[in-house]
Amino acid sequence: MSSPVAFVQTQPWLSRRACLVAAAAGMAAPWVQAQSGRHITFIVPQPAGNPSDVFARKLQTLMQRELGQTIVIENLPGAGGSIGVQRMLNAPADGATVVVVSQTEPILTPLSLASARYKPEQMRAIGTLGRTSYVLAGRADMPATTHAQLLDMARQAAAAGKPLTFGHIGQGSMIHLMGTQWARLCGVRLVHVPYRGVPPVVQDLMGNQIDMSFVPLGGAALNMLETGKLRAFGSTAAKAPSLLPHLAPLSQQSAALKGFEYTAWGALLVARHTPDAAVHRLHQAFGVALRDPEVQSFLRANGTEPQEPLSLDALEKFYQSEIQIHQALARTVGVVPE
Repeated sequence: MSSPVAFVQTQPWLSRRACLVAAAAGMAAPWVQAQSGRHITFIVPQPAGNPSDVFARKLQTLMQRELGQTIVIENLPGAGGSIGVQRMLNAPADGATVVVVSQTEPILTPLSLASARYKPEQMRAIGTLGRTSYVLAGRADMPATTHAQLLDMARQAAAAGKPLTFGHIGQGSMIHLMGTQWARLCGVRLVHVPYRGVPPVVQDLMGNQIDMSFVPLGGAALNMLETGKLRAFGSTAAKAPSLLPHLAPLSQQSAALKGFEYTAWGALLVARHTPDAAVHRLHQAFGVALRDPEVQSFLRANGTEPQEPLSLDALEKFYQSEIQIHQALARTVGVVPE
């Protein structure tokens, strides 16, 4: 049998291809060997119990089985999620560190927090979970039971010098922007109260410590809404959510709120310069997990409508479009870095 060297010499038209294949194999082998002995970290820049944390833990078992590697979930809340995002960006861009986010942490936080020095373009998506609507919720003992009554109550409270309190998860977060936009369009004034995540917002709403907020339709908030421990005034979806079919969209309850339609999405992001081999590997494992019937049922039960996994090209178009949409919303509301 001829040696590889002799073959290349006698077949010059194949030499370039053979060299490229050999080089690619040589470069891929160390990466595969390095990955096989390491765990993968899913950074959740929100506290335990937040929707992104719940979804990350649901994906954990299936994805680590598909990847053949342990996945460790690390909660790093604070500073609008920028602590967790920056940790991911500071880690080696080798696919071993992933951040699980909504549009708030990668896109909105850098617009509102001067200490967040990253840009959304420094990241790319390897998968999206689907979309979740928000519900405008109030404390259970509120005198108002309809959206119209809530508006009257908010206006009267502001006129008396005691505006209603509105909880959100940080300056420039999606919940903060929706609250600001709702108040602006409806002509009311609110006092904003920041929290470190959705669970403490829901807890203080239930404990009558604050008056209102926009809460994601899922998890503990869904149970509180269904049992009457929180009062629901409308959803931010274009149509009534399947989990609360009698809850009318806010856009249909007031002429001032026409077009007031917002949803949250969950996504797994990695650093932009992560090698293609690592990106494809994570993307494939995510697709397997998302197609799992148990995951699909879990997402629907938590208020998220799952979608067929997108290709990497489609994910890139989606992510770039979402950057433009949410940056425009922030400009409309007048968000400036603080």
